[in-house]
Amino acid sequence: MSVRDIPNALTITRLCLVAVLWVLALLHAPTAFVIVLAIAWFTDAIDGVIARTYHLESKQGAVLDSVADNTIQISQPFWLWLLRPEIYTHYWHLIAILIVLFVVEMILCWLRRAPMHTWANKVTAWLVAAFLLYTYAFGLCVWFMWVTFVGLAYAMGEAILILLFKDEVSEDTKSLWT
Repeated sequence: MSVRDIPNALTITRLCLVAVLWVLALLHAPTAFVIVLAIAWFTDAIDGVIARTYHLESKQGAVLDSVADNTIQISQPFWLWLLRPEIYTHYWHLIAILIVLFVVEMILCWLRRAPMHTWANKVTAWLVAAFLLYTYAFGLCVWFMWVTFVGLAYAMGEAILILLFKDEVSEDTKSLWT
């Protein structure tokens, strides 16, 4: 493997880790799950940095990265249900709102052929990662959940508004306000 292959190898590793995460969630192994999820998110953090730093960006790499990100995003509600089902019992209405916003955003992204990589989405991705790692490892912290919910609702709402009302939309659109 050459240096040129490292970003895509990290992304493929993340995709493979999704299968491992499913097994760990189904076996109800939260400690191992948290470790593997942290590794998966670490690969997400560094694959793009390596690609941009060493000018190794590619269309294939960008598509592969989006597939890996979406696979983890789509799996998260199910993993949360498997590992922390009490959250669904008490906060099902918040999860329903987020699922509706996510589906609307994905449909609009598909219709406009413009994935959203806004600042709010990037910040919220890290917030969600921290919240989920904490929740899987230690249980629910209600104030952390509310901060994460508000962040997610804002980020997805902003993306929906961009997709609905901005004439020019691309994956480089950073904010509704710019």
